[in-house]
Amino acid sequence: MSRKIPPFASVRAFEAVARLGRHSDAARQLNLTNEGAALLSGVSLALDGLDAAFAQYTGSTGDHVVSVHRYQSLANMWFIPKLPLLRDALPQPRVRIVTEPEEISLSGSDVDLAIVFANSPPQGSRCVKLFDELIEPVCAPEYFNTHAPLGIEGMRHERLIHSRHHWDEWATWFDHANIDESNCSPVDEMDNRSNALQAAANGVGWAMDRRPFGEELRGAGKLLAPFNLAVPTGNAYYLITSYRSEAATSVIQFRNLLTRLTWKEFPD
Repeated sequence: MSRKIPPFASVRAFEAVARLGRHSDAARQLNLTNEGAALLSGVSLALDGLDAAFAQYTGSTGDHVVSVHRYQSLANMWFIPKLPLLRDALPQPRVRIVTEPEEISLSGSDVDLAIVFANSPPQGSRCVKLFDELIEPVCAPEYFNTHAPLGIEGMRHERLIHSRHHWDEWATWFDHANIDESNCSPVDEMDNRSNALQAAANGVGWAMDRRPFGEELRGAGKLLAPFNLAVPTGNAYYLITSYRSEAATSVIQFRNLLTRLTWKEFPD
């Protein structure tokens, strides 16, 4: 019995247009309804399977450059400082860091792994949780020595730095600390986490560390977390492996090493 499959070029065109995120164009040109979205999921899975099968057939599952996608700030503040250790431990230490676009679909891309931030595990069996997100106030040791608050209650009157993308983080931490924060007011605002932490490290005031962004600065003695009150946000970071690359030796080695290092750094 013959297969009822459209021409392969049409299948690839449908999947590519929809996957690239041109949703309005896709909807107009391809009638991308709920049924179309379901079709896209199945088509993408099938094409990923073809990628994996041909990789096995051509022997390209061995050593190759490992492409890893993550957010720019995560790359700068946490991952890149780990590269020397990762490269020393890998037999073939070739890693490509990808930060654009900010969100990426592994299906149909040439990216092998992605570190994603979510409040629940992303669907799929090729996903492992690296660590939970925790928030905790930090400042420079010199700043603490000269501006130490009178106990944790005194944080209400301290110089607090806000990150524009997480306006509720101080209120969340104060709530867990059973502190009324109605009278506190931030004095500085930064547009991303790395700027807020760098400002704190330079003595501007208190910033909220969101694990893992401040780990390198804390390890270097540039930031101090004096209250030992880290609050879970309910979010976590997950490592996802593409279906196309899950059998590649270098990807398996990199994934296992990063997972072991992370679990050692952030034990539950």
